Amino acid sequence: MTDPDRNQRVILRALLDAHPRLIGLADLGVVIPHPAEVEYAIAQLASDGLATLLGKRVGATRAAVRFDSLRTA
Repeated sequence: MTDPDRNQRVILRALLDAHPRLIGLADLGVVIPHPAEVEYAIAQLASDGLATLLGKRVGATRAAVRFDSLRTA
């Protein structure tokens, strides 16, 4: 089992890098090999308003993208 915060950071970075595309849940299995950990991390990110889940695809929210652009500017 890995650190839940680390998983969320890894997934959020993947979502931000892919923006505006959505990523399939299966594709996230490449960065985190345990499906339950992927699902948990996405659920946490979605509840925090950083990710949007549409069926079996997930993407970064506008708020997450904007925060990332402010942080890196």
